[in-house]
Amino acid sequence: MSVYAPIFALMAASLITLSSSVKAQYPQRIISLSPHTTELIFAAGAGDRLIGVSAYSDYPEQAKSLPIVASSQQVNIETILALEPDLIIYWQQGNSAADINQLKKFSIPVFPSKTGGLADVATQIQKLGEVLGTQSIAEPVSDKYRKALAQLREEYKQNPKQDLFYQVWSTPLMTVASDPWLQEQFELCGFNNVFSDSPVPYPVINVEQVLVKQPAVIVAGTVNNKDLQQWQRWQSIPAVKSGNIFRIDPDVSHRFSPRVLTGIKTLCDIALKAHK
Repeated sequence: MSVYAPIFALMAASLITLSSSVKAQYPQRIISLSPHTTELIFAAGAGDRLIGVSAYSDYPEQAKSLPIVASSQQVNIETILALEPDLIIYWQQGNSAADINQLKKFSIPVFPSKTGGLADVATQIQKLGEVLGTQSIAEPVSDKYRKALAQLREEYKQNPKQDLFYQVWSTPLMTVASDPWLQEQFELCGFNNVFSDSPVPYPVINVEQVLVKQPAVIVAGTVNNKDLQQWQRWQSIPAVKSGNIFRIDPDVSHRFSPRVLTGIKTLCDIALKAHK
C-alpha cells in the first residue's frame, strides 16, 4: 500500500456522508485549471463537484473523464462559459494572469491555489475545505498528511549526506535550484543539491557544469530510461562510475499534492541504495 493511500481512503469514506448535506451556499460547479488543483480538490472532498479540468489532470481516476478546459498555455474561455461554473480554482504561479482577468470580467468567482513547500499541501487542502464547505473531510486529510510527512522526516533523518544532481528535463538539460517544493524533498532525504545556489529557480545548464560539480548521485524526474542513457559516456562523474543513476515519477514527485509522500519515500530509498 502506498504512503498516501490512507489519506484518499479517508476522503472517499467521508464523501458519502458529506454529499447529501452540503449547503447550497457553497460552490457546486467547480473548474480546476491545473493538475495539482484537481488533486487537491479531490483530497479536500469536493471532487464530485468538478465539471471541468486542465490537461494532464489524470489523478484520481475519476478526473480522467472530466471535460478539459485548459492547457498549460491557455484557457478555453468559451468552453468554460458554456459549462456555467460557480467557482474556478487556478494555480497562482502557473496560470496566465491575463486569462484569469478575462474570466473575472464574466463575473465568475475565482480562487487561487498557491504552491510552496511540503507543509503547504495540508494548508491548501484546509483552505479548500473552508471555501467548499468540506471541512469534515479536508481537516482529517490534512492532519493525516502532516503526520505522514513527520513520519518520513523521522524515518530518514539519519540518511547520509550525498551530493545530488537532479535532472528535471533532458533536452535542453534542466535542473532545479532553490524551488522549495523539490529542495525540501532533497533535504529530507539527505541530499545536497549541487545547483542549489543558482540564481534561477530552474536553470538550463550543460554537461560540463555537471562535470565540475561531480555529483555522487544523479536522479531524473522521468518515466523514460532513455533520459538517463546520455550520462553513460561521462564515467568521470562519480554517480556514473558507481552506477548511482536513478529515475522517479515526475507526476508524483513534481506535482503539488498528497501523492508527494510516495515520491519522498522513493527518493529517500534511492539515497540509501546509492550509499551502499
